[in-house]
Amino acid sequence: MLDRRIILGGIFVAMSAGGAGAADPPSGEALAARLVEAMGGAAAWRKARGLRIAATHYEPDLAGPYDNVLAIALDSPRMRFEGRSAWGMRRTRAVVGDRGWRVSEVSALGPMTPQQVKGDLDWWEAHPYRNVRRLAVGDPGVTPRVGAGGRLELVRPDGSQLMWYRLNTQGEPFAFGVGEATTGTVLGPLEAVPGGVRLPIWSTRMDGTFRGSGQKGQVMPDWPQVDWEKP
Repeated sequence: MLDRRIILGGIFVAMSAGGAGAADPPSGEALAARLVEAMGGAAAWRKARGLRIAATHYEPDLAGPYDNVLAIALDSPRMRFEGRSAWGMRRTRAVVGDRGWRVSEVSALGPMTPQQVKGDLDWWEAHPYRNVRRLAVGDPGVTPRVGAGGRLELVRPDGSQLMWYRLNTQGEPFAFGVGEATTGTVLGPLEAVPGGVRLPIWSTRMDGTFRGSGQKGQVMPDWPQVDWEKP
């Protein structure tokens, strides 16, 4: 009969060998590389300077769905939103740098307040697709790290958290959030779009207060050709 000490010693050696051979968890840089690759690859994102997304949006406090067209510059604070609906929505606003304008079916054309402009600039800074490009070009303004539950977090130079992504095993984002918020937006499956990248086909806030379906996006080598100034 084998000595019990020999048996236990063999078990200990086997467990130790298994632990030593186990793969280390991925770093923030590795997760970021997976994300960029899953969404079309660094080469395609480096060429992109503009983004356009058309989708149907649903919000519970509105009379019905509306068609929304978003146009943004990926390398400069420049964005334009246009919403149209069968029930009468006619809303457009644009922000370029530190100024913006807006017009709608219920308000005349006029400038946006500084608070409104800041809200859009904060949204632009943390936009999930824009930050994929920032990772692809090696923007020093964001540093990737591993956060709670293995999520990918992006950190500003001052140490504050800009945003986070949840990735599946293929590196595809299925959720993202802004800052340190515990809730955010769920993203649908990715599909190839003009410009050589891959973008989600739908999105929805985790609390259901926003849903976007039929998303058709594209990236381009220059800013979108839209009217940035007041109409």
